[in-house]
Amino acid sequence: MISSGFWAFVARTLAESLENWRYALFRMVFQPFVYLLVFGKILGQALSGSGYSLTVGPGIIAMLVMNTALNSIGGLFSRGYYFRSMEGWLLAPLSLRALMLAWVTGTVLIATFAGLIGSLILYLLLGYQPVSPWAELLCLLYGAAAFALLCCIGYTLPSTPAKAQDFLAFLLMPMMFLGCTFFSYAMLESPWNVVALLLPTTYLSEALRIAYGSQSSALDPTQIVGGGIAALILLFIVADWSFRRRFRDFLW
Repeated sequence: MISSGFWAFVARTLAESLENWRYALFRMVFQPFVYLLVFGKILGQALSGSGYSLTVGPGIIAMLVMNTALNSIGGLFSRGYYFRSMEGWLLAPLSLRALMLAWVTGTVLIATFAGLIGSLILYLLLGYQPVSPWAELLCLLYGAAAFALLCCIGYTLPSTPAKAQDFLAFLLMPMMFLGCTFFSYAMLESPWNVVALLLPTTYLSEALRIAYGSQSSALDPTQIVGGGIAALILLFIVADWSFRRRFRDFLW
C-alpha cells in the first residue's frame, strides 16, 4: 500500500510545477503553438503532398512532453539545492527510491497533461487527431516517465545540480535534432539511424506517428515497443542507482 507521504510528494511536485502558472501556460501552450505554426502549417503547406505536417506534428508533441518533464524535475532539484530544502526531503518517511518515484509520478502527470494540450493545439491548428486516443495517451505516459527518469539522472550524476545544466544540454541537443522529432526515422541514413535508436525521443515520436496514422515510420510497432521498453528499464535502473547513491551520502 502506497503511503500518504508518497502522495504528498506527488501533490507537491504538481503544485511546484504549476506555481508560476503564467510561465507554465507559456511553456505548454505558446511554445508548441509556434512550433506547430511554423513547422506544421507554414512548412507543411510549402511541402504540400509530402505529408510533412503529419510527420512533424507528433514530433513536436514529443518535444513538449520532454521539455515539460525536464522542467518539472529540474525545478525540484534546483529549488531544493539553492533554497536548502533537500535536507527536509530526506527526513520524510519515505525510502530514497519511493521519493524518486513520487517525483517521477507527479512529473508524469504534468507532462502528460502538457502532451494532451499539444494534441489539442495540433487538432485546432492542423486538423489532425489520433486514430487511437488511448494509444496516444499510452505514448504520452511513456514519454513523460522516460524523460522524468532521464532528468533524475542528469541532476544526480554531476557533483551538484548547479552542474547539471551543461550535462543535460549535451543530452538535449541530439535528442531534439537526431531523435526523429522534426523528421521520421525513415529519412535517416547510416550511421545516424543507429544513433537515433539510442534516443528515447525516437521511440516516442515514431509511436505518436503511428497513433496519428502517419505512414512515414520505418520502425514497426514491435521494434518501437521493444526499444521503448528497453530504454525505460535502462533509464530506471540508472536513475535509481544514481539517485540513491547521491542522496545516501548527502553532501550538497
